[in-house]
Amino acid sequence: QMPHFAWSSQGRGFFTDRAGRDRTDNEELVRVWYSERNFARRDRAIELARKLGKSPIHIALAYVLAQPFPSVPLIGPRTLDELEDSLRALDIKLTPEDVAWLDEGAERRRA
Repeated sequence: QMPHFAWSSQGRGFFTDRAGRDRTDNEELVRVWYSERNFARRDRAIELARKLGKSPIHIALAYVLAQPFPSVPLIGPRTLDELEDSLRALDIKLTPEDVAWLDEGAERRRA
């Protein structure tokens, strides 16, 4: 039960419009985050965000908060508006099935 401090818990923009399979202008984002497994995770986060009326970045933060061990998400909002937006993730309660689905695409129960 050692606390985990999740560096870049919002994916440094990977879960925003700054990233995408066709967007390769940010070399660091491409180097660190771009893989087919991560794009599949991003696709699932986008799908769940649409169902919940949230944004994918909210889902990414809720995922870190829903881990079965003490997890402290480290975020880096640049403005007060970004901080306030990030706090919308606190309204999302992911089930263990949601977490598994977001991570590996395993079957989940949320309708």
